[in-house]
Amino acid sequence: MKTFKATMTTAMLALALAACDEAPSPAPKAAKPKPAAAAPVKEAPAETAVQAAPAVAYTYNPVGKRDPFRSPIEDLGPVNTNTVSACNEPLCAFDLDQLKLVAVVTGDASPMAMVEDPAGRGHIVRRNTRMGRQGGKVTQILRDSVTVTEVFSGNGEIIKNPVMLQLKPDAKKDPAYNMMTGRNFGE
Repeated sequence: MKTFKATMTTAMLALALAACDEAPSPAPKAAKPKPAAAAPVKEAPAETAVQAAPAVAYTYNPVGKRDPFRSPIEDLGPVNTNTVSACNEPLCAFDLDQLKLVAVVTGDASPMAMVEDPAGRGHIVRRNTRMGRQGGKVTQILRDSVTVTEVFSGNGEIIKNPVMLQLKPDAKKDPAYNMMTGRNFGE
């Protein structure tokens, strides 16, 4: 390591000394003003100067291009306001990440689930129930999750965003689970 440091120090010193050999470049001299011509200038040279200009001048055409100074978030447009205004249910006052899936009842033709809001109140949801600030709709209820599909509209296209609310497992369950027997170790 000491050899490496010594080699690098020597190399840097050699480069610094090599750069000092050059003499400083002289300052550029100011251009001397030409004496004013007493004779009138002919217009013919001016015409040749105009002819020497480039034949093709570039012009920017912004048609069909997006504005580079505009935020891309504004390009998405407003969120589907019809859905939000049509949602009069109490679950529409909360974001989906604030809601907690507490229980699920399946095995029936119409499965149900219970969702808890941040205040601790429980709400029963079924398929096609609206919930969330974006006016999402419950599309699927499984034994351990509920799928809520939010619909956004941006640039004339419809974007569907499925969000899954997972049922939290019981804290009593032992993490050492035997896959072969289907029981926890120690039972």
